[in-house]
Amino acid sequence: MTITLCSSAKFFDRLPAIKDSLEAHGHTVLLPSMIDYHYLVEDALTKIHHDLIREHFNKIEKSDAIFVANFEKNGVLGYIGGNTFLEIGLAFYLRKPIYLLNELPEKIGYQEELLAMQPVVIGEDWNKILN
Repeated sequence: MTITLCSSAKFFDRLPAIKDSLEAHGHTVLLPSMIDYHYLVEDALTKIHHDLIREHFNKIEKSDAIFVANFEKNGVLGYIGGNTFLEIGLAFYLRKPIYLLNELPEKIGYQEELLAMQPVVIGEDWNKILN
């Protein structure tokens, strides 16, 4: 199965270990496009100039599922930011399974929308990924 990883840019340094673990279980893994531009400021101009949002959407479209690495950020457990929310929405629209590392954040303005997209919390139990 091909799985695209999604997360806040703050967590990009943790994604290679997740990628390696998923690949060891026979999956093909696509990383966020911004990871190749980690040396640049993550701002609108960078995303526009390198077409990073659309490039990552293309990876999601080509994949069979997404895995959201939603670690704690700024005191928010299971943090899901704006870009990741967009990516989850795209996966939902494309009818791709949405897997999460951690539970959804409790106090987030778009929690109901996230719940409605029915992500499945699997932690790092790759056996819970449906082939």
